[in-house]
Amino acid sequence: MPNVVIDVERLRNVHCGLGQFSLHLGRALLDEIEAPLTPIMLARPEHRAHLSDREPQFLDASPWRGEPFARWIRPWYGMLPQAQPPALWHATHQDTRFLPLHRSTQLILTIHDLNFLREKSPASIRRRLRRLQPKVTRAAILTTASEHAAGEIREHLETGGKEIAIIPHGVCVRRDEAAAVRPAFLPPGPFLFTIGDITPKKNFHALADLAARLPEFRVVIAGSKATNYAREIERRAIELGLTERVILPGKVSNADRAWLYEHCAAFLFPSRSEGFGMPVIEAMSSGCPVFCAHATSLPEVGGDLAFYWHDLNPDRMAIVVRDGLAAAANDSSFGDKLRARAGQFTWKRSAQAYLALYRRLLGGEAAADEGKTRVGGAVPPVRPAA
Repeated sequence: MPNVVIDVERLRNVHCGLGQFSLHLGRALLDEIEAPLTPIMLARPEHRAHLSDREPQFLDASPWRGEPFARWIRPWYGMLPQAQPPALWHATHQDTRFLPLHRSTQLILTIHDLNFLREKSPASIRRRLRRLQPKVTRAAILTTASEHAAGEIREHLETGGKEIAIIPHGVCVRRDEAAAVRPAFLPPGPFLFTIGDITPKKNFHALADLAARLPEFRVVIAGSKATNYAREIERRAIELGLTERVILPGKVSNADRAWLYEHCAAFLFPSRSEGFGMPVIEAMSSGCPVFCAHATSLPEVGGDLAFYWHDLNPDRMAIVVRDGLAAAANDSSFGDKLRARAGQFTWKRSAQAYLALYRRLLGGEAAADEGKTRVGGAVPPVRPAA
């Protein structure tokens, strides 16, 4: 029975993007995996409850405090069946501290994005690429979630012609989990919504100036606001006299998040640095119009159903929002089209695509063409809207 270690250690921060990826992909893999594969989930003991209803085997991902090799997995292969090294290891994000010690173990490395190329200094970019390169070299197959991310990986890392499988993410929010009542922090009336870590790459500051041009709406910016950037947005709202209409509630519960998606007039996502952009398909799954920057992977995910900002000039942003809301209102089937597109992005399909890679690697099959990028998910790449 081949053992497959699946790194879900980021369950330690289950509400962040990587934590949600670990949670939903981990659950889907356990639902879909079949003999002869034996899944072993790499996680800290205190976070195993997130997957315990599936009753998998676990490998301890607790830090090895006080030891010089804290950044590598402990060789506790005595915990595994037959005390053998795993046949395959799935490192589910590029910054993982855990890699297999045995060279016989096949490695799949998931690289979510190279967003640091747009965010860091040249020296920092070089350091990050140097740290990532040995993992890329060690891997048998690389995976990512978008054509955009795959292109950056090929351009900035030495892949050696190895395969890059494109496997889109699924939707992390469920409509049936929505809260029954409006969140206490949100007064009555129509509102626009966005969510994410409130950091400069998200460009949420543009939404304060946008709110000044859309006086009929409040703007809710949900996410961790313990940052200087979040405080800058709050100060800008004060300067514009918009403290009642630009609302930063901080992190919200899953139930409130689902309610906000379901009841917002539109979803706004001005980020210019995304490896995939899960909030876009989460919003589409609720049938609400989506407005996002025409940048990185977002046109791929939104396709021709999202409305795009080609720059963040607040006057032009407001025109796009008004025109888009009017277009959506004039199409009685628009919400159904959005939900149908989002329905193509499921964790079941993502898990099935990863399992196909697991089986192919363990079966010794090679990629059909050297360096070929395979679309492993259900959704083929979509060309950016004009």
